[in-house]
Amino acid sequence: MKELRKFEFKQIKEITDEMVQEIFISEKEKNDILCRTCKNKISAIDKMIEIDGKHKHTFKNPIGIAFEIGCFLTASGCTVLGTPTLEHSWFSGLSWNFALCSHCFSHLGWYFQSSKESFFGLILENLIENSATH
Repeated sequence: MKELRKFEFKQIKEITDEMVQEIFISEKEKNDILCRTCKNKISAIDKMIEIDGKHKHTFKNPIGIAFEIGCFLTASGCTVLGTPTLEHSWFSGLSWNFALCSHCFSHLGWYFQSSKESFFGLILENLIENSATH
């Protein structure tokens, strides 16, 4: 009987420890911003920043396609591609190049930079906030 109680206590403790770990991970992952296509972690809510007083901006490219972007200080799930250019930049004095999902290579936005600042402008419709563990 004593061995049975010891076993039950050990089993309950292991299950409880696993549940606490799952809750901790789930809460942490709720902060994640994911690629809509493949669910790769791209950035986090706490990396959202304001540029020119706003987080969200709407711009049109030279051929008239409109993009609503959100600005992020970092986006570790992005791969930056191409040679930086100032041509048609939406932010004065900042060059840009493409930002792609590092997992599926979907176009997620642009990386803007100058000698004084840098940030990601990510296409909001190509991202999702994580609401469950993945």
